[in-house]
Amino acid sequence: MNVGLVTLGCTKNQVDSEMILGVFKSQGFNITNQVEEADIIVVNTCGFIEPAKEEAINTILEMADYKVDGNCKALIVTGCLAKRYKKQIYESLPEVDLVIGVDEYNNFSKILTEFFSQSNIFSHYKFDQKLDFNNRIISSTYPLAYIRIGDGCDNKCSYCAIPLIRGGFESRQMEDILEEVKGLAEQGLKEFTIIAQDTSKYGLDIYGELKLAELLRRMSKIEGVKWIRILYMYLYETTDELIEEIARNPKVCKYFDIPVQHLNNKMLKDMNRHDTKELIYERIARIRELCPDAILRTTCIVGFPGETEEQFEELIDGIKELKFDRLGAFTYSPEEDTKSYDFDGQLDEDIKQDRLKRLMDTQKQISLEKNKARLGKTYEVIVEDIDETEEYFVCRSMLEAPDVDGRIYVKIDEESASKVIVGDYAQVEIIDYNDYDLFAKVK
Repeated sequence: MNVGLVTLGCTKNQVDSEMILGVFKSQGFNITNQVEEADIIVVNTCGFIEPAKEEAINTILEMADYKVDGNCKALIVTGCLAKRYKKQIYESLPEVDLVIGVDEYNNFSKILTEFFSQSNIFSHYKFDQKLDFNNRIISSTYPLAYIRIGDGCDNKCSYCAIPLIRGGFESRQMEDILEEVKGLAEQGLKEFTIIAQDTSKYGLDIYGELKLAELLRRMSKIEGVKWIRILYMYLYETTDELIEEIARNPKVCKYFDIPVQHLNNKMLKDMNRHDTKELIYERIARIRELCPDAILRTTCIVGFPGETEEQFEELIDGIKELKFDRLGAFTYSPEEDTKSYDFDGQLDEDIKQDRLKRLMDTQKQISLEKNKARLGKTYEVIVEDIDETEEYFVCRSMLEAPDVDGRIYVKIDEESASKVIVGDYAQVEIIDYNDYDLFAKVK
């Protein structure tokens, strides 16, 4: 029997998917990337904002077609949308055979066994493997693995549904994380990206103090670990100890992913953010003081209820002043059951889209300046792939995060082909740039 799985949404979902595949493989199923060949199709959904919900529904319907045109005998929906709208999925999508929300993952095997026991095709399967971080089918590009150190969130931002879906923040035990990293390193994986809804809060709930800096120190001592990157840090929890550990630890990428969302205090308060504009400026100055070569990435929301043109301009001015190396942005999406869903001052979509364009146009110029400053510099890169034109090697240095940042492209010629291997590391020199990507030659 073949199992195909489609993952939507964030890298936290990707880790869930890898554990789900681990459960199926442990029971003797074959994992396939060709969904038309799959006897079972699993769609792991995102339910964060409206576009993500729409994508999930469309994907479920697309996969349902394989019940007619392919081999699919069971369509299973998991993930965040499955948690928020389980009843509605069953009622409105009769093509779906089983819905398992993230809140049911502890009973994943039991639910599958009960479901399959009612089927003539799958009744002999008895699942006994729980979702386990040490039993994952890694799906990221070699030699990268995502390491989820916690789940849920306590921040309760007024626009965010994550606490409704994933619950409060829960750290994993440090020893369990280190065991997972050690096992993956023994398999040959070298780059480890730390993720959670709030990585900087790691340890506070189970140890009574912030422990991310200690986790970095201990991870870096594991044989085979080459690069460690942290995503989703909150500035109010980004302590001097953490900044200094990132700055001095040669295995930790000098990369600060710090979502600020806005730079106007009224907007930050309405969003129920724990940062103020002043704290954001102070912490960023401190990062650049203690770690002068730091790369700073952030995200912003435009069009939040009540956002005035003046408040938006304050955000633009702050972006020009702070000069983040990387910036992502999205328009406010009103989410059911969140505090801001009923706020007055909901803005028209055309205003949101206009502000999004203006913000990204501002960042494009900053990104261009940042890339220009890297001309002539040499970096060690991981060679991820060959681009679709088959003209360039696609690479990343410690300064580019997977999935979200631009890439470094190396022209495939006689010299580079003799020195560069996909999945290995190389030394390159930056020779050109555009808005978001860099071009290099091998050294």
